[in-house]
Amino acid sequence: MIAYGAVAARPMGNQLERNSGTGKWYHFASMKGLPAETDFVIVGAGVAGLRAAIELAAAGRVLVLSKGDLPFSAHALGAHASSAPHATDANDASLGDEDEIGLHMQDTIAVGDGLCNAAAVKILQEEGVLRIEELIGWGGPEGRKAPRLEFMHVGAQGHTHILRAQGDSAGTAVLRALLAKATSLKNVSLARFVFTTELLSDGGRVNGIAVLDEKGVPQEISCSAVLLSTGGLGQLYRTTTNPATATGDGVALGWRAGAEAGDMEFVHFCPAALYVKKAPHFSLSEGLRAEGAHLRNFELNRFMGKYHPLGELAPRAAVARAIVHEMEVSRVKDPFVYMDFTHLDEAKAQKRFPRIYATCMQHNIDITEDLVPVRPAALFAVGGVRTDLDGKTNVPGLYAAGEAAVNGVHGANRLHGNSLLEGLVYGARAGVAMRQELRPPSRAAGPAKAAYSNGPVDTGVEELIAQIQDLMWNEVGLVRTRLGIQKAIKTLEEMAGRLTNPKTRRRHEAANLHTAALLVARSALAREESRGAHYRVDYPDHDDRKFLKHSVVRNDKVIFV
Repeated sequence: MIAYGAVAARPMGNQLERNSGTGKWYHFASMKGLPAETDFVIVGAGVAGLRAAIELAAAGRVLVLSKGDLPFSAHALGAHASSAPHATDANDASLGDEDEIGLHMQDTIAVGDGLCNAAAVKILQEEGVLRIEELIGWGGPEGRKAPRLEFMHVGAQGHTHILRAQGDSAGTAVLRALLAKATSLKNVSLARFVFTTELLSDGGRVNGIAVLDEKGVPQEISCSAVLLSTGGLGQLYRTTTNPATATGDGVALGWRAGAEAGDMEFVHFCPAALYVKKAPHFSLSEGLRAEGAHLRNFELNRFMGKYHPLGELAPRAAVARAIVHEMEVSRVKDPFVYMDFTHLDEAKAQKRFPRIYATCMQHNIDITEDLVPVRPAALFAVGGVRTDLDGKTNVPGLYAAGEAAVNGVHGANRLHGNSLLEGLVYGARAGVAMRQELRPPSRAAGPAKAAYSNGPVDTGVEELIAQIQDLMWNEVGLVRTRLGIQKAIKTLEEMAGRLTNPKTRRRHEAANLHTAALLVARSALAREESRGAHYRVDYPDHDDRKFLKHSVVRNDKVIFV
């Protein structure tokens, strides 16, 4: 994965670049000539952003900005520009035939724990069919039709309707198809290694952005409307399956521009991520537990039976909390538990989970012979910039889609596989709505500015980020208490003075993480109950009378609506 601080200058004078894997030419915006104005700007080049760009291409010029490299480019095959899809979880899509769709809607609402927006869920199911059919019609970047998809049963879901393409590669297949389609449209330009620092506005309407290019040169770009599709905020936590780019940029940009944030207390943790020192945290698919994998503590004893009647097939949040408790009672300095897949058929394991098998083998772990060390990891931000069902925020000219947004489709927790479908459906809907925003540029191009020095590694900012990550993991993670959350808020507020006037990309990331952390912590403190992905030791039960509502952060105050 590409981290801001590690990005070196890359020559990008040409407008076209050949993908080394497919031979296809992609159209890129030259870093020597980012436009001073365009019609639409999309911040983030993941599933939601690319799908919106495709929808907007017929209406005007579309500039898609990626803070890192693009997926499947000649530079980084498989290095995602946003956090979706990240790890194996987002590589499945929940969808099925007409009967399955109704069942899937029931499961989505059940996992959402009382807070799903029924209209949003209905749209996800009905329009998801159309979006998948489009992808199959477009085919892959080599012109092939999409591979046959298969259904599987996962975790607490009552029905078998997770779609996969050849093992666990559905997310990769979707991204390939979207990128190929977007780059075939002449009105769509993609710019890599561009960091958006600010949303610009005039008279209360967003009409441009400020950016740092890959060399640290500030620039302003005028436009009719902006879509935030930056992915998640997993880097708030010291253990996450998210890429290094998932620093809460979208919610921080939107918040500073006056957008409301919603449901920020709900952060979805995957129960079992590969935990090997100096290796990326890799989410081990729910399918492993569905196929019969066991969880064992540090003493090699199975433990899930004492926490939930479904054992290893319990809901994700319950499994994750059980693992955390087992790690705490082990009193090991660097705790973890084990996933045991050794009793299952070796050939089936290799065929059914090829990516997981190959990744573990890279770290000398054979899942058919060895116990796999795992621990929970931050995976998905349920909350985000608050939008309607068309991606509109409360700020004119500003839209959001995908993991950076929240419209109630997930409720208090996300059903496995729904993030990929959400990006497709609501990215397209945001694109349709943004067409109505087309208008002449209302912002004159600013004068050229001197480049900021990205210089050597800023050790001070890395210490700040590590402090935020440890604080959030310990106090606003899987298990929360009033005193712990209050401690986190107090520490974050005291830290604010060290994050003013950021200049470098990494300083901007730190500021964005700080903003997102405060939004999560304040929302978690206000919700005095346990629901979905939010668990309070001091309020372990639901309180439907007070909190069967969505949290909204407005002017630094959390309200429930």
